[in-house]
Amino acid sequence: MTFHEFRERLVARCGSEAAGARHEIFFIMQRRSWLPAALRGLLAAMRDAWLCLRLPAAAPLSASVVVVASRRGASGLEALRPLLRSLDENRVPWTLVVHPRLRHTRGARPPARPAARAWRHAAAAFGMRLDMTGAEAFVVRCGLFRLRLWRGAWATTLCGGQGGLVLHNDFELFAVAAIEAGAGRWDSLCVQHGLPTDEFFPTRARLQLVWGETSRTAYARRGTAPAALLVGPKRSWPRAEVKAPVGIRLVSQTHTPVYGRSLAPDFLALAEAIHKRFPDPDRFAILLHPEEIRLGHPYRGERLTAICRTPPHAELREGGRPALLVGFSSTALVEAACRGHLVIGMAWEVPASQAALTIGRPPLTAPDAETLGPLLDRLLGDPSALAGAMAQQEEWLGRTFASGEAWLTELRRWQ
Repeated sequence: MTFHEFRERLVARCGSEAAGARHEIFFIMQRRSWLPAALRGLLAAMRDAWLCLRLPAAAPLSASVVVVASRRGASGLEALRPLLRSLDENRVPWTLVVHPRLRHTRGARPPARPAARAWRHAAAAFGMRLDMTGAEAFVVRCGLFRLRLWRGAWATTLCGGQGGLVLHNDFELFAVAAIEAGAGRWDSLCVQHGLPTDEFFPTRARLQLVWGETSRTAYARRGTAPAALLVGPKRSWPRAEVKAPVGIRLVSQTHTPVYGRSLAPDFLALAEAIHKRFPDPDRFAILLHPEEIRLGHPYRGERLTAICRTPPHAELREGGRPALLVGFSSTALVEAACRGHLVIGMAWEVPASQAALTIGRPPLTAPDAETLGPLLDRLLGDPSALAGAMAQQEEWLGRTFASGEAWLTELRRWQ
């Protein structure tokens, strides 16, 4: 089932409120794990209840621009950094309110504890009548319980004030709860944190700060109002030098179900083919995604396991030596291109998240391992072919990222 199909079914059977918990419910139900889905849902509900119990009774806000963060890294706080730097440069004050798991972040504070009525409302989720039964219904009830708790926390935090919320996504529980609790008094702006897979849509924040024109087009095609789409602040990257690649790296993403089917068989077959062609472990390695460390991956057997590398990956950090990075369609590939690596996307057919493909598929692609092999040989052995591919990639990045100032005008209105 694709994410879009899942969401439509969820709303039809459980009502529009359940759409606010769509992200968590989907991944609890869809991701492989040795734990049953109902137990995962219960443990998540118990964890959030414990976190909310430990929140402070009050969380006074010192600015009308409230930055909301629920995770670290490129999908969280790091996605907000360019905007926060621009706010500081333009002397726009802001307050950072974070999920309790980020409570030790410098300058951050958690939201306030939910009021007693919010706890009662959340508990009532377990008595809701739904048009589904069994473990699936229980997971939905757990998701609604969590959503109502966080909504209660944000209601306490935002009461009596007005302004705007800046978020790195508008589909996770913590963010959805903030938008819903602030409706009517608090505006909202969501910063694009990665490729817009189907879980991004429909968007919830009133304004969407996107990377560039390709993202603007993709969002509009998925139903976001064109007037809500703003570009900026400017994303820059050092001009890539054409240097001989140190090797080939496979950017794995066998964990994700958001493309409508499992990518694990494709990645496994690709890894085996590349390894057969380049058996030297210094020449070829598999870069695992953090979720593959937690959930598992298909690269079994001594040969492939030996070349699997766990994050953080030197190739995906600033200053890493240039390599040829092969993947499907991921934010990691875009980030690697910005850091001077040449990236190659596999042109596999998938039934979902087409908006992400229109942005994240690199200009250099291969349909299968048989085509990829000669392409890698040519890039490794022909400097002119490598230079041409790098120039083509530079043009792609220029189309992917742009800048604008309209978003800053909007945020100034919040003050």
